[in-house]
Amino acid sequence: MKHRLLRLTAMLGLITIAGSALAGTVTFSGNLGEATNTALVASDLSAALFSDDPSKANNVALYALHVPIGGNVSFDSTGYAGGGVDPYFTLFSGTDWATATFFDSNYLHALTVGGDFTMAELLTPGDYTVAIGVFENLSFAENWGSGFLGDGFIGLGGPGFFGDGSYSLTVTTPDAGTVSEPEGAVLTLTAAWAAAWASRRRRTPIGPLSVT
Repeated sequence: MKHRLLRLTAMLGLITIAGSALAGTVTFSGNLGEATNTALVASDLSAALFSDDPSKANNVALYALHVPIGGNVSFDSTGYAGGGVDPYFTLFSGTDWATATFFDSNYLHALTVGGDFTMAELLTPGDYTVAIGVFENLSFAENWGSGFLGDGFIGLGGPGFFGDGSYSLTVTTPDAGTVSEPEGAVLTLTAAWAAAWASRRRRTPIGPLSVT
């Protein structure tokens, strides 16, 4: 029984370590009005335009997103609060423009509240495309209810929603390859072993273990 308790405690400690590893974040940020931003395309997916405010308001930033394991993925916009664009966010399944399909967008939030948003999506493992533009430059695939990323965007981004052109979107994925807080995990495991060792010295018999 004593050895069983030690093994169980060690397992719980290892689970704590594993739990701290199941999170990864990436931030997509830039400015829709800067020619040095290599993520930008025009609404028709040609080269981004910078000649005037309407042109810059219809640029879209496209980023590839890899989801290594399935689970909840969160999308948190923070650029608007800092004076940036009133964002229109679109998520596509796939990274090939010819076949990537519309998955979801912040349409309801953008239409009713506007500004920064937080969304959570249950995604399967695979590759996705994140599109960040200005309200309300949505994709034709969403507007039509069918189609692909390669169909482009409707080009209705409003210069009044452009702000200073900056954007920032943080994506948190269940990324098993990212390890965080190793010191805390080691301390947790050490404490667990100490508790298990102390239990060996008790005179009172230990009953069956149960984990809820």
